[in-house]
Amino acid sequence: MAKTSKRDDPATDTPRRRVLDYVVDSPDPLTVAQIVEATELHANTVRSHLALLVDMGRVESVSEHRTVPGRPKLLYRAVPEVTAHDPYRTLAAELAAGPDAGRPGDTPGLAAGRRLARAQREKAGNPTTVTPDESIDLAIDGLEVLGFEATTDPLGDRLYLPMCPFLEMARKDRSICRVHHEMLTGFFGEIDAGVQVRQLDIFVKGDLCVVQLDRPDIRPAPVPALEQVPTTEQEQSREHHEPH
Repeated sequence: MAKTSKRDDPATDTPRRRVLDYVVDSPDPLTVAQIVEATELHANTVRSHLALLVDMGRVESVSEHRTVPGRPKLLYRAVPEVTAHDPYRTLAAELAAGPDAGRPGDTPGLAAGRRLARAQREKAGNPTTVTPDESIDLAIDGLEVLGFEATTDPLGDRLYLPMCPFLEMARKDRSICRVHHEMLTGFFGEIDAGVQVRQLDIFVKGDLCVVQLDRPDIRPAPVPALEQVPTTEQEQSREHHEPH
């Protein structure tokens, strides 16, 4: 019987999370075949997630130590958090490099979101119109560029962001969360399908963040009071009213 993940919440139990959890929980390096058996995922799916986890600095590959002739197997083990390096942070910094020409007042995050939206539209063949559902699909694909394995709920008015590739940075400084909030706001604004970001709830459960969306075709559902990412305007207002 396959080993199940200790994190079995539907919003966080994604294929990549299952692969990472199993590697992290194992005291010994693992082969692809062992991970396939444990997670019940296809071998190509496991290899794809392992490659991305290696790029993210969460997993590393090592060669099997052999005492007999033969090609050594490639093994995978978790990288301690204190030494993990995440190249997606660099990518995010490049995406947020500066405002677009002709968009005065844009923050780097908003501009980066618009650039990402245009790239996703071009990838999709530059459709003349985009439905709300299609815009969310484009956002999910775009978020993968940043290392997120985003999913949505049946209604399509939430985006679940488990296993944040910027987790350690976000726990120390919420400004990276605000950049992600602004990027999503800019993204949906550029797509112009009527979908808007209502709020971003951070660390709802473990490392899970939830993006609450407003859609023109769905009545907004009540949202519980959780820690939210303040917008740039809210931050500036708070700084203005704080005593010096």
